[in-house]
Amino acid sequence: MNSQLHNAIIQFIADEFRLDPENIDLDMDFREDLNLTPEQESDLLQRMQESLNFILPDEKANHITTLNDLFEALSEEGDDQGKSHPA
Repeated sequence: MNSQLHNAIIQFIADEFRLDPENIDLDMDFREDLNLTPEQESDLLQRMQESLNFILPDEKANHITTLNDLFEALSEEGDDQGKSHPA
């Protein structure tokens, strides 16, 4: 995963939850620390993918609970990340 996408994801979370990007803990749990329901977490990941133009397979999205989980899943996807959605 490229550093531009990494930084954009952190900024997205910072904007979404009105946090200072410098203070975001990559091990912060979406449900416990941000008080998201599973539905809200799923919605957040979907909006992030649409806004930042990346694709996260459902089988990986179901196991993401922290930003580190998200970054690891995106790194595993390799060169396919950052490409636009098919028209």
